[in-house]
Amino acid sequence: NYHVWVEGWMRRPDLAQDCRYDGWQALDPTPQEKSEGIFCCGPAPVSAILNGDTNLKYDVPFVFAAVNADCISWLVKPDGSMVNIHSDTSRTGQNISTKSVGSTKRMNITDSYKHTEGTKQERIIFQLAFARLETEKAGGGGTSLSGDKVGNQTIGINNGSPETTTQTADQICSPTPPPQLLIRFEEVSKPVNGEDVNLNMILSSTSSVTRELSININAQAMKYTGQPAGNIFTKPMKTKLLPGKDLTIPILIPFLTYNKLMTECESINISAMITDQQKSDHVFLAENRIVLMNPPISITVPGEGRLNKEMTAEVQFMNPVKEILRDCSLTLSGSGLFNSEIITRLPDLLPNNRVRVKCDFVPYRSGERTLLVDFDCASFKDIKKSCRIIIRP
Repeated sequence: NYHVWVEGWMRRPDLAQDCRYDGWQALDPTPQEKSEGIFCCGPAPVSAILNGDTNLKYDVPFVFAAVNADCISWLVKPDGSMVNIHSDTSRTGQNISTKSVGSTKRMNITDSYKHTEGTKQERIIFQLAFARLETEKAGGGGTSLSGDKVGNQTIGINNGSPETTTQTADQICSPTPPPQLLIRFEEVSKPVNGEDVNLNMILSSTSSVTRELSININAQAMKYTGQPAGNIFTKPMKTKLLPGKDLTIPILIPFLTYNKLMTECESINISAMITDQQKSDHVFLAENRIVLMNPPISITVPGEGRLNKEMTAEVQFMNPVKEILRDCSLTLSGSGLFNSEIITRLPDLLPNNRVRVKCDFVPYRSGERTLLVDFDCASFKDIKKSCRIIIRP
C-alpha cells in the first residue's frame, strides 16, 4: 500500500529568517482531508516533518502522521467498549522513495522525512510532535493525532508475510499470562486474481495440555485506503490443539466468492480471532494481508522505432476464469508515442479464449519511451503492462 505526493524546492521566509525551513517542501495534489476549509495540503517543509515541528505551516501535522502514524488494532466487545490489543509503531512510512536523477531507479529518501524506525531518536521526535499538537489543542487550535484512550492491554498479532510467525501473546483481561499460541499463515499457491485463494493457518502451542479453541476466521476485501469494502466470508469453528503438535486449518476463498468485491479493491485481509475455551479471557489475534497478482497480459513491439515512422504494437490477453468477461476495453498510452490515450472497446471474451489487438502509432519524440497498456472488464480492473521502446531520430 502506498501514497504519492510531490515536492517543490523553495525558500520559506514566512517560517524562519535563518533559512532552516528552506529547501524541499511536501505538497499533495490528492489531499485526504480539508485544510483551512478546502482540500489542499502543503507546502510543508520536509525538515519540519523530520524534526516533528507540527506547529508550522502548512499541514505539517498531516504529513507527519502520513509517514509516522502508529497503526492500532482494536477489539470491540459486545457492549461496544473497545480495547487496544496491538499498536504497530513501524508499519507506516517504511520506504519513502523518489525517482533518481537520470534513471528510473529508486532513490531512498526515508531518512529526510524521519529518523530510523525503532531508534530512540525516532520515538523522541514522535512524542515531541504529539506534545506540540496537544499544546495547540489545549490553546484552542491544532489537531490531535490521538483518539480516546480506551485500553492499554496488548496481544500478539501477525501483520506480515505468510511466513511471519506471531511469537508473543499476552492476555487481554487476566493477571496470569497464558501459554503462548503460535500462529502463522502459509500459501498453498500464489494468490492470483481469477483463481481460488488457497492457504493454511498453522497453530502450535507451548502448553503441556490439550487446548480447546474457538476460532473465528474472517476475510474482507480492503480498499487502498485500508478501509474494508465488504465481508467475503466468515468461518466460525471449534477445535482441539494437542500439545507438541501443529494444527493445520485450510482456508479456501473461491474466485466466485471474492470476485465482485475485489473489482474495486487492492487486497484481502484474513484475520483469525482465537479464544481459549477453558479461559475465555485468553484471546489471540492473527492477520494476514493478501495482494492478488493480476492475470498475465503481454505486449510486443518489434524492433526499434524511428521518429515520425509508423510502428505496430500487439497486445494479448487470455480469459483465465470460467465465465464470460464482459465490458472489455484496452487503453494504450505513452508520452512521445500517442498524443492522447487510445481506448479500444473489445467483444465479450469467452472462457479460455484469447484476445489479440494490434495498434498502429507514429512516435513524435525520440529517445527512450514507455508504452503502457491497461485492460479492463466487469470482472477485472487495471491489468497493466508496460514496455520500453527506443525511438531513433
